Amino acid sequence: MKDFFRGIALITAALLLFPAVPYIVGAISEPREAVDAVSEAVVIPEEPAYEAVTEVNVYDTVSERVLTLTAEEYIASALAALLSPEAEPELLKAQAVLIYTYILRRRIEELESPTAELRGCDVSTDPSKYPRLVLGDGLSYDLEPFRDAAKAAAGTYCAYGGEPISVAYCYSAGTATESAETVLGVDLPYLKSVPSGEPDAYITTVTYTSEEVFARLTTSPDGYILLGGASGWITDKDTTPDGYVKSVYLDSRFIVSGTELARLLNLPSARFTYRYSEAADRFTFTVSGSGSLAGMSQRGANCLAKEGYNFKEILLHYFTGIEIVTSA
Repeated sequence: MKDFFRGIALITAALLLFPAVPYIVGAISEPREAVDAVSEAVVIPEEPAYEAVTEVNVYDTVSERVLTLTAEEYIASALAALLSPEAEPELLKAQAVLIYTYILRRRIEELESPTAELRGCDVSTDPSKYPRLVLGDGLSYDLEPFRDAAKAAAGTYCAYGGEPISVAYCYSAGTATESAETVLGVDLPYLKSVPSGEPDAYITTVTYTSEEVFARLTTSPDGYILLGGASGWITDKDTTPDGYVKSVYLDSRFIVSGTELARLLNLPSARFTYRYSEAADRFTFTVSGSGSLAGMSQRGANCLAKEGYNFKEILLHYFTGIEIVTSA
């Protein structure tokens, strides 16, 4: 059995854990294009599984105390912050496996290179750096679906080459997910573009006045000072064939990534088009999908679950060539 001190190659880019829209309910049933079926067969890795994580230490940044949760408690708490209890049970299980995969990988990373601010813990309650958790009693919705999914998934993780993967998911990927190479600039063999399984492209429209765009961009940490007329502030967009924005010019002087511009303007994703109306003095952004657009689409996975996919089939659909591994 592997122990936690075995080295793995780490990707230092963001793990893409935070979808822009946190809840999905089980009401998605519109017709969609067919998605190729995946095999039920799960490849068993040649090497034995990692030892199961049974407890997760969470550093509470407010009380400055260490919270020790069972793995099932941690998974259920993270699920409650991401999904509705009305989501399809197989989606809940698939998401639970991804959460367990994430915490297993975090455990390995912290044993190899501890983060000082975590004070020996796996994660903290800082939602800007780690998954948000729903803790405590008196909640307005039923936690049992989350607990059931956590129990079914605890000890089960997604692996590539025997190692836990870098987890990626989003609320909606539009009609197809994006590859890690597109989103991160890193070619991860298990994060390729695949059909999202969604019934439509999930389009959002965001509108800003020129004053709002100016304020958001000039007050950013990089302080993009915009000169000239508003019509020339955002130009020369470089996109992939499906519309993912790789980069844009700001004021014809600054090159920024589509992901960075989406973050600065609080757009749901980096797959967008835009236009400026001089008469109305407004920028209109039309956005497809929500979140990183990589990995598992929660909205699409909910549709696949309704069609009879189990959680393993869902994960095998979104993550190319992975193994579903259960620790002893």
